[in-house]
Amino acid sequence: MDYSESIFWMLDQHGWQSTPSNLSTPGISPTTSLNIWKDDVRAHIPLRVIPELVLLVLIPFRISQLFRSRIKVLANYTGALKLVITVAIVSLQITALVLYSKHTIRQDEATIIQRVVSLVAALALCPLSFFEHGRTVKPSAILILYLIASILVDGVFILPPLFRGSTDVGLLAVVAANTSLKALLLIIESISKRNYLREPHNELSIEQTSGILSRAFLFWINSFIILGHRKILSHFDLPGLDDGLESKRLRWKMEAIWDETAKPEPENMEDGGGGALLWALLKFFRLNLMLTAIPRLMMVLFTYSQPILIHSTVNYVTNETVGSTEGQYLIVAALVIYLGMGVSFCVYYQSHNRIKVQTRGAIVGLVHAKCLTMRDGVYDGAAAVTHMSSDTDHLEKWAWLSQEIWAQLIEFFIGVAMLWSQLGWWCLTPVIVVVLLSQAARWSGRRISGAMADWQGAKQKRIALTTSTIDYLKQIKMMGVTDTVMERVQKSRMLDLDTGMSYRWIILFINLGVNGISILAPVLTLVAYAADSYLRGKSLDPATAFTSIATVTLVTTPANVILALFPQFATAYGCASRVQRYLLGPHREDKRGLLERIPRSSGPTANPGNSSIAVTYPAVMVKDLALRPVSGAGICLDGISLRLEQGSLSILYGPIGSGKTTLARAILGDITPDRGSICVSGKHMAYCAQRPWLINASIRAMVCGLADDKEIDEEWYRTVIWACGLDEDIEQLSGADLVAVGSRGATLSGGQRQRVALARAVYSRPEIIILDDVLSALDPKTEAHVAERLLGSDGLLRQMRATVILITHAAQHLPLADKILVLNNSKIEAQGTWDELQSSDHFDRIKLEKSSSVSVEDAKHVRSAPESDPMPIPQPSTSDLAGQGGGLSVYLYYFKSISLPVMVLFVSCNVLDGVALAITPSILRTWSEAGGAYTWFYMSMFALSSILSFAATVSVIWSTIIVIAPKAGKSLHHRLLTIIMRAPLSYYTTTDTGETLNRFTEDMTYVDHDLPFNLMNTFWKFSKLISQLTLLFISQGLMMIGAPFLFLVLYFLQKLYLHTSRQVRYLDIELRAQVLTNFLETLEGISHIRAFGWQAQSVEQNIRNLDVSQRAHYMMLSIQQWLTLVLDMLVAGLCVLVVSLAVVFRSTTTGGQIGIALLIIQTISGTLTRLLQAWTQLETSLGAVSRIKHLDETVLPEDKEGESFEPAAEWPHMGVIEFDNVVASYNATNTALKNVSLKILPGQRVGVCGRTGSGKSTLLLSMLRLVELDAGSITIDGQDLSTLPRETIRSRMVTIPQDAYVLDDTVRINMDPKGTASDEEMVAALEKVKLWDVLKSRALNDGDSAEPSALENGRNPLDARLHSAPLSHGQFQLFGLARALLRKTHSRILLLDEATSNVDGETDALMQGIIREEFSQHTIITIAHRLDTIRDADVIVVLDKGEIVEVGAPDDLLAKETGTREPDEGASGDGEENPTSKAWFRDMLNSTRHK
Repeated sequence: MDYSESIFWMLDQHGWQSTPSNLSTPGISPTTSLNIWKDDVRAHIPLRVIPELVLLVLIPFRISQLFRSRIKVLANYTGALKLVITVAIVSLQITALVLYSKHTIRQDEATIIQRVVSLVAALALCPLSFFEHGRTVKPSAILILYLIASILVDGVFILPPLFRGSTDVGLLAVVAANTSLKALLLIIESISKRNYLREPHNELSIEQTSGILSRAFLFWINSFIILGHRKILSHFDLPGLDDGLESKRLRWKMEAIWDETAKPEPENMEDGGGGALLWALLKFFRLNLMLTAIPRLMMVLFTYSQPILIHSTVNYVTNETVGSTEGQYLIVAALVIYLGMGVSFCVYYQSHNRIKVQTRGAIVGLVHAKCLTMRDGVYDGAAAVTHMSSDTDHLEKWAWLSQEIWAQLIEFFIGVAMLWSQLGWWCLTPVIVVVLLSQAARWSGRRISGAMADWQGAKQKRIALTTSTIDYLKQIKMMGVTDTVMERVQKSRMLDLDTGMSYRWIILFINLGVNGISILAPVLTLVAYAADSYLRGKSLDPATAFTSIATVTLVTTPANVILALFPQFATAYGCASRVQRYLLGPHREDKRGLLERIPRSSGPTANPGNSSIAVTYPAVMVKDLALRPVSGAGICLDGISLRLEQGSLSILYGPIGSGKTTLARAILGDITPDRGSICVSGKHMAYCAQRPWLINASIRAMVCGLADDKEIDEEWYRTVIWACGLDEDIEQLSGADLVAVGSRGATLSGGQRQRVALARAVYSRPEIIILDDVLSALDPKTEAHVAERLLGSDGLLRQMRATVILITHAAQHLPLADKILVLNNSKIEAQGTWDELQSSDHFDRIKLEKSSSVSVEDAKHVRSAPESDPMPIPQPSTSDLAGQGGGLSVYLYYFKSISLPVMVLFVSCNVLDGVALAITPSILRTWSEAGGAYTWFYMSMFALSSILSFAATVSVIWSTIIVIAPKAGKSLHHRLLTIIMRAPLSYYTTTDTGETLNRFTEDMTYVDHDLPFNLMNTFWKFSKLISQLTLLFISQGLMMIGAPFLFLVLYFLQKLYLHTSRQVRYLDIELRAQVLTNFLETLEGISHIRAFGWQAQSVEQNIRNLDVSQRAHYMMLSIQQWLTLVLDMLVAGLCVLVVSLAVVFRSTTTGGQIGIALLIIQTISGTLTRLLQAWTQLETSLGAVSRIKHLDETVLPEDKEGESFEPAAEWPHMGVIEFDNVVASYNATNTALKNVSLKILPGQRVGVCGRTGSGKSTLLLSMLRLVELDAGSITIDGQDLSTLPRETIRSRMVTIPQDAYVLDDTVRINMDPKGTASDEEMVAALEKVKLWDVLKSRALNDGDSAEPSALENGRNPLDARLHSAPLSHGQFQLFGLARALLRKTHSRILLLDEATSNVDGETDALMQGIIREEFSQHTIITIAHRLDTIRDADVIVVLDKGEIVEVGAPDDLLAKETGTREPDEGASGDGEENPTSKAWFRDMLNSTRHK
């Protein structure tokens, strides 16, 4: 619920309803108002003939339509039963006509015509019922409406003879039997045909196969409510969506309308607002809005019929001249009016529920479609996430807001007209008050859109920072900056809340004006009227007093609602503006041309290593190209021209930052060149980025892309898995290739992630495949195997004749290339074959050795691809949805976040409001009964009590908006952030990133908006109920007899409803998280999706996820409307009961009693209705708190008992590390380290190597306590790590992870999040790694960014946001080293996890030199695949399958004879001989050397 929506809950807080139940209507007598019920047969003949005539007009068209349709039902007896009943109705109509013709006294031409028309209509029922039953999927709306109208008309003519004691029993019996058969046919016709529908119609949604009565009274929801009460619901239990709510249709229709909508010019985009988008939505829903206008007008009609009914009822009781028959019509009229109010209200709001769901589907579809065409790097993902969540939630209500404006204006003018007839010129008093106080709302309304935009902007920044934090949680923990990052994220939350305070104060001021109108306008009007009457010698009587109050409400209530609509509309407009700016953002311009394509089987075959390659057909042609890495950055490549032949292997080689990836992205079409042209043989390519794009799915699903299981080529899949070296890894994984591997492949090693992405690219059988440094994360042996199987002379890609573009900074693969392009200094320094470049003078810098025969032979003699075997398909798992309810513990959890003093303040304000609410009408009653005495005293007291009531109302709103909402938002966010940041590593590997992010977006939205107001409304309505019950007991004590029964019914009703609503709310949140996860994965992999040409599959995936989410969202709205309808029916029953009692006990009932009874019962029932609604909405809103509480209880922090010893400040001062029989695992099925024993001496440099997945990173993670030890111990400087706090351990080491974490913040914060380093130190560190000039120049050239560049503002480039100066992957690793330089004095231990895997040889040498120079006194543990980086280490540790298979000095291991394993003197292993051991390190090193 939005803040401005709270206004609607505040309008009735004084018990002065918009319905003036005791209002007399001058000029309308009871006799005149009920003339329609007189027994005038001739007058009623036109009325009785209308249903039949309408039916006869429609039947020919309907039967013609049905005749052309197919039969949709199976054989059943229901159709025969309907036919029998329709034939019986025809027989009774004939009988009635015959009986009527025998009575000569009744014969007249009009009546005979009416009887004949009725007979013809009955005859027409037979074929219509037959065709409707067999050729439609739902009960016939025409039949149902006709039968209802006919039964009502017939009932009017059956009742009078019954009460007059007619002797015409035969005719009466025939008509009664005919009406009964119609009622029976109505019941049978209204029953769903779902059980005997043919395929595929039996798969339609329940609502789509429900009849008009079932939809009007929401009968189709009953079974779902009962189901939710009996069991724990899952998304499989949610009813399907009908065709009108399917996301696919909504998306295509909205995209078509949006494309046709006139849009603002680019220069006016910022000032264009959201008008274009809102206009498109208006065109989208124009027909729906026209249809929903009908029930809205019926609501107005029934609402303003109540005064006439009540006046007639009072007159019937007090006027003995009115006949007794009129009393029966009063009961029927009461039933029709209150039943009509409830049904029209339900139909109207349920129609808007459908529009809300359709709006969400349309907007989410537009945003997703835009992200597929958005220019890369222009818009961040956090903005798109905000558009899909909070912005869409506000836009859902736009159609309802638009329709309510004109409806409330109609009610306002009707109220003014009735007020004029009651008070004359005094009707201007409330109008003047409305005009004056509305200025405050108008002033606030002009500012609310800007305030909302600022708040949404602050939210977006918080979400961006939170997203980047969640993305790099593992790296943040490894580096020991968890507390610092937590503080930063919490500060962004506080900025979010502080920015929102402006919006909250505006809402408070709007509420002051709105509530001032509802409270002060009646007071001023009554005081002015009473003063005028007193000066003229008249006194105020009760009838005049309460009638005047009710009459003024007819004006103030619509006025208040209109004022409440404008801030909501302004909020929706602001959100529409934000979404529209996103939709109108710069789109990707693919200016690549197409070359001539030839079949792969034709043409000459490329011969690797041969300088004379006779390939005549180009795959890629580039001419005079100038490129920037991102918009606003400097040109990094200029004057680039090249030609790549089809079926060739081309390598882009060069140092980091030379533009290799930028050129590849230009070939993909993601970057638009400043100058030049690119032509390709095909725009659908395979792409494998340097950072693998993996979704939370199984290896099988990711490799096969977005294909369905039926489309998977099993043999080709197994061949690709073998070629990429994944077969061994899959055998070792628990669940093989059928189990999800976590967000971004969290459960896989870096090399495994890269090979899965590589396998996906190969599996797609591309014509062109771009591989961006995909081999850098692999161990040497695996790298050699994969390179040979894919890129060698007999490699898979060679056999496919695919054009391969390999980006690398590693020189060992250059001899495989048909063409090598050396990029440096913004240009191609050299290009040609390996033999050509070897002879060039400028190529001497590249030191290469040809590969030894060992690696090639090893690669060639691996086992052949396995035979294809059927593989089982995983079954979808059902989420555990237990524990989603509220309960006292959840209330206490929330109240604890508010704090006891604030809760006491809130309750006190509500008690004060309840007291003021009871005092004001009591003073008014005493004043009106005083007979003119003490008029000025009562007038003053009445005004003071109203002012007290106004102050109490303001205090309740203030305590909720200004105090509770921010305090709860701060506390719960901090608690949630603490839980996530303190969770163990296993939580991140098993939980979707989108699910975690959803907790910080959707859940926090509920905490900030819905929950505080639902809490306020529940307490507010409860205090109001207590006050009204007190007044009722004082004035009409006997009416309390029925209160227990009413409370009992309401209790069981909410008990039935609440259990289902909680679960549906929980499902809604959870399924929204899946949509968000899918969207985040799409944003992250947008380059891959566009390269593979998977846009259509991505759209289908988004539609499927959105449809499932929409089912929960629609059911949540529907069951809320179901509750409202049931409560309205309960109110209707109570009011009809009161009228019935007045009719039955007419002689003992006074007009005052019946008027007061209707007023009080209607007021209390309305309060009960709103109390129950507020309570149930509070319970469902508490689902967000319940999720946080459930997370708090189930996700235990990684810190364990006993890990509390704080070491000395200088620890570790030596750097002695000892592993003693360490056994570690990620879960119960996979043991990552097995009996590892190792001792590292102070100052030693230790290199750890092994195949990907061998346990290298796990060894490092176990030191950082990110992986639990099942056995053994790790000590540093004699201190057992199991006794120390984990964050302390991590913060006392200097760690450089493979992927440097990058927060969505400034360079300064990313360099030194703790803020301990000076600017000079940071600049020196960046200069040492040669990044300072890069960052400074990009900050200077950031002219296209949303904010002015740092240097233009005179600020330090360190204060520029890092995302505005993007770096390559290798440069980010340099950035990580610079960050480590700032912390070198904090520890004597340096941990490197593939810290140089993405840099070229020259940069690697630079980094190694810096490490040797700056960390010469440190104990260094280096995890490496590139063995040259650890060749000069003191000790080499080789791991395989979680065990140490070799340890010793590099030279000793190279000289070692096979069959022994001898540890180095400086490091101790297990020391025992292993006759089966081999020279692991020597073999691995040899596999990386080339001749």
